[in-house]
Amino acid sequence: MNFPKRIKQHKSQSDSFAILLYKLKDLGIFRSATENDYGIDFEIEIVLKERVIGRYLKAQVKSAEDLYIRADKKPTVGGIKQTTLSYWTELCYRTHVVVFVVDLKTEKIYFTKSVFWQATILLDGSEKSKTIEFLPAVDLSNEVTGKTLEEAKTSEITENFLLTMLIQKIAFQNSIVDILYAHKSILRNIYSVYELYTDTWHYDAWTEVQALDIFKTVLECGKILIDDVPETDLSEEENKNLFNFEYWARITDWSHDDISNEVAKKPLKIIFPLLLDKIQYYNTLVLKGAYYWIHKDLPYLKLVFKTVIPVERTHEDMIHLNYEYTKFENTEHFDSFIHEIIEKNKKLKDEENCSS
Repeated sequence: MNFPKRIKQHKSQSDSFAILLYKLKDLGIFRSATENDYGIDFEIEIVLKERVIGRYLKAQVKSAEDLYIRADKKPTVGGIKQTTLSYWTELCYRTHVVVFVVDLKTEKIYFTKSVFWQATILLDGSEKSKTIEFLPAVDLSNEVTGKTLEEAKTSEITENFLLTMLIQKIAFQNSIVDILYAHKSILRNIYSVYELYTDTWHYDAWTEVQALDIFKTVLECGKILIDDVPETDLSEEENKNLFNFEYWARITDWSHDDISNEVAKKPLKIIFPLLLDKIQYYNTLVLKGAYYWIHKDLPYLKLVFKTVIPVERTHEDMIHLNYEYTKFENTEHFDSFIHEIIEKNKKLKDEENCSS
């Protein structure tokens, strides 16, 4: 007698889902989206201490029987359609999208960061499928656990627990909408931000900060853009309230509306170089994904292209930079840059037409 034979692809998908659901069973509630799968397999609602807290992720799951892992220990998976990349970017404006890949041979799970920026860089308007990269395998002896490998092996920390922690962390990251708002805000006010930094040290220490709105912008945007703050010489209470305007206003002890230059120096000296690094980081990502931004937000792309972030990061150098106007503007022609991107896209399409 003949019976239907299970398709290999269906078995691989079923196996990868089973492995994912078992290993990440403590992450939260998995809602299947495979019935109408346009690039998402699950919506995962995070559960903490048995509480549903309103945080969730969208997830796509890939599987591989012989997963390719590069020399930098990052796995890669090819065959991602441009339409899928576009779909992921749009979803990311509402929630984080994470792509998982399950190595069916080892049953290891790998995952991406929130896939937005990677997808914007890969989009080029062609029909060519793309390859996405994943984070290296979780390491029990890393900064998340704070343990050595031997300590981790003898503790209750497991690979599944660490995977769950790291994915939860993505769910709590600031949204793409918030990041874009903060990035644009600093770029639009970049000269004023530098001027604030200079004036804070050049004006009398116990007079009020002159550009109070810009100071608030630095704190607000810094809180959104800066993921981790290294150890500082601030007190525990000061570190806890690093981005809190009301806290520094209370420290000044005048009113709840003013902050002295002397008090402002503490948060600014720590936040400012970290913020500049993050602004440069996002500038680089936007320029790498120029084709996407030409069609999504051309004024934003132009703002990024025309704004230069000086490389100086020492305090002694940064307090003088606002006097050098030319350091903040890219003198290259934006139209030429756009033309180059469009021509590159036309060349890709011509090559596709020739090959077909």
